[in-house]
Amino acid sequence: MILSLARLQLLAFWRAPYLGGRLALGAAKGIGVAYAVGSLAIIGFVWPDLMGVVLPAMDPVTTVEAFVLPALAALTVLRFLFQEVPTRAAEAFLLLPVSRRRVAAAVLARSLASPLNLVPLAFLMPFAGRAVRLADGPGAAWAVGGGAVLLVALSHFLFTIWKTRLGARPISTTLGVLGAMGAVAAAEVVSGGMLGAVREGAWGWLVGGALAVGVSGGVTYRALLTSLYLDHARPFRRLRQPGTLRLGFERPGVSAFAELDRQLIARTTFPRGIVGNAAVVSVALTIVALLVDVGVSPDLVLVFSTGTLAGSLGQYALPFASGHWDRLLTLPGALTSFVRAKWMTVGVGTFALGAAQLAVVLVLAPEKAWLVGVSVLFSLGVLAPAALWGSTLAPKPVDVAERLAFNYKAQSFGAQVAVASTAIAAGALIALAGPARGAALAAVLGAAGVAAAPLWLRALERRVRRTRHAVAARFRGAL
Repeated sequence: MILSLARLQLLAFWRAPYLGGRLALGAAKGIGVAYAVGSLAIIGFVWPDLMGVVLPAMDPVTTVEAFVLPALAALTVLRFLFQEVPTRAAEAFLLLPVSRRRVAAAVLARSLASPLNLVPLAFLMPFAGRAVRLADGPGAAWAVGGGAVLLVALSHFLFTIWKTRLGARPISTTLGVLGAMGAVAAAEVVSGGMLGAVREGAWGWLVGGALAVGVSGGVTYRALLTSLYLDHARPFRRLRQPGTLRLGFERPGVSAFAELDRQLIARTTFPRGIVGNAAVVSVALTIVALLVDVGVSPDLVLVFSTGTLAGSLGQYALPFASGHWDRLLTLPGALTSFVRAKWMTVGVGTFALGAAQLAVVLVLAPEKAWLVGVSVLFSLGVLAPAALWGSTLAPKPVDVAERLAFNYKAQSFGAQVAVASTAIAAGALIALAGPARGAALAAVLGAAGVAAAPLWLRALERRVRRTRHAVAARFRGAL
C-alpha cells in the first residue's frame, strides 16, 4: 500500500501543471533536507570532540539533554508552518475500492519519514551512539536513542491529531493535545530530565513514553481514518428555520450575509478550525507573555492579542465564498452587503475573543485589562482592513467542509503578505513609541481605521466588483 501510494503521488506530480517549477522546488527542498541531515549527523558524531575544544568545562551529554525538549517545542512551531497533514497524500485513493483502514495506516506510516522527524534524529542518534556510549556505555546509548525516537514520534502524532481533529472537535482536541504536552513537561520536571533519567537506568520513563506514543499513535490513526470518511461526522442538526444557509441569497442584506457567515463557522469544519486556531494561539500567547519573560513587552503582545482572529478570519473573506461566488454575482446589490457583512463577522469574532482575553488578563494582570480594549480597537481599525483587502489578492478556493485546519496551502500569498506587512509596520511604530506611548498610538491608529471604515469599505467594494470575474475564473479553474 505504501508503494502504491508513492507511485500514484509520483504520477500526480508528473502530470500536474507547472512541472518545471515543481521540479525546481522539489530539488531545492531535497538538497536542503539532505544538507541539514548530513550536517547534523556529522555534528552529532563529533559532538564530544567539539565540546572539548569549544567549551571544555561543560559536559557534552547533559548539555544536549537539557535542550532536547525546548528544541522539540521549536520544532513543533516549524511543523505548523511547513509540514503537511498526511491525508493530503491519500486523495488519489478516495475514489478507489480500497479499504480506508489500509489507506489510513499507509499514510500514517509514510508520514513518519517527514523531514521534520528525520532532521532532529539525524543529530540525536549519532550523539547517542558516540557521546552517550563513551560516557555511560552501550546500554545507556540505546536507551537515550530510544527515548529520542519516542519524543519525536510523540511530537509528530500530536501535530497530526491537532490538524485532523481540531475543526470537527475543537474543545476535546485542544484539551487533549495541551494535556499531553503538559504531561510531558511535568514528567521532565519530576524526572529532572527524562533522557538523563533514562540514561542513568530509570527505564520506567522509557516504558511510559512507549505507552504514551502507542496511545497517541492509535488516536492519530483513528483521526486519519475519520478524516477519510467525508460522511463520518455527526449529522448536522436541523435548524429551526429550514434554508437558513440561503438567507444571503433569498433576501441579500448585511445581517443576512452575517448570519450566513455565522452558520458557516458553526457548522463547517474548516472555518471553525481557523477560528479555533486563532483563539487558542491568541490566549496561549497572552498567558505566556504575562507569566514568562520572553524578551518582548507584555503590553505589545496584549495590543496584538485579538489580531490573530482578525487577521486569520479576514483573509478568508472571499475564499469562504468560493462555493457560492457565481450565485453571489447574480444578486443585485449583494456585493455591498457582502463586504460589510465580512467586516461585521470579523468584528463580532474580535469582540468575542476580546471577552475571553479580558477574563484571562483580569486573573493574571488586572492592571493591564485596558490593553484588551486597545487590542480590539487596533484589530478592527488596522488588522481587519488589511486582512479583508488581502483576501482579494489572488484568492484560492476553499472547501469549507475540509478537516485540515491551518493548512498554509489554502491561504493566498497576497493575503499573508498584506497581513504580515501591516502587522510588522504597525508593531514597529508601536515599539518605537515606547511602553508609555505605544498603546496610545495603537488606540489612535485603530480609532482612525474604524472612523474611516465607510471610506475603505467603499474602496474594498469597488475592488471586489472590479475583480469579480477574475476571482470567479480562479474559483472555477480549481474545480
